[in-house]
Amino acid sequence: MAKRLRDLKEASKASDDVERGFLVTGPTCQEALRGLKDLRLHLEVEAEERKDTQSDHRNSEGVSVCHSLDVELAELHSQRRFLTVGMVCKQVAFLRAQHVDDIPSRLLSRFLVPGRDRFVSRFADRAQLRCDALWAEGSVQRWNAPLPTTSMQSGRVLPVDMSSQPRSERFSRLAQDVLASHAGRPWRLLYEPFRGGWNTISKEDAFEVCRNILGADRQSVADPEITVVCTVQPRFVGLAVVTFDVDYLRVEDEIG
Repeated sequence: MAKRLRDLKEASKASDDVERGFLVTGPTCQEALRGLKDLRLHLEVEAEERKDTQSDHRNSEGVSVCHSLDVELAELHSQRRFLTVGMVCKQVAFLRAQHVDDIPSRLLSRFLVPGRDRFVSRFADRAQLRCDALWAEGSVQRWNAPLPTTSMQSGRVLPVDMSSQPRSERFSRLAQDVLASHAGRPWRLLYEPFRGGWNTISKEDAFEVCRNILGADRQSVADPEITVVCTVQPRFVGLAVVTFDVDYLRVEDEIG
């Protein structure tokens, strides 16, 4: 028992630098934080309901002989399931996933794709109003004035399944860990460099690792099986693989 607990603690310590979770974007820092709060509440309710259902099913099968050990391990993992980190750079907030079983891209495939558990938030409506104001301001100042970037235009949630420090050598190892199992599948890249991150891992760096691992001949803009989501900001560079339309990463303000 002591050895199992020690190994678990050492594994937890070794993974401290690997952050996983959700980047929530908005046209202002305030809207990003509002979206992060709404997402955390939604995940805590919906994900915990599923966890409780699974727990009830296990309990119906009988009490394990290792019950005391399970209790001790549960105490070790007693921290919140989703931890609010807050702003990681301008207009981008981060919600950290604490449990190894919570894969951000898989959770988003359940909570952002239209369905019963779909995540909706009023912050998306406010974000769109702010976007409209910026567009109007730009059209008044000059007909071809710079308009908001994609990440500023509306509230979005981007998954981070694994991450590393934004350094070239660490990014290469990260990409191998995340992408190797998807080699040969038609793919495309969604690259999001947020403020302060674009001078570390470039879009070409991201394309290069995708071509090397997934196959240059398998790149498909029109009909990909997977989309590689690469997010870069000062705190880390993150990678995730999603199998749904990336338009669903944009949060709706009401269920359609």
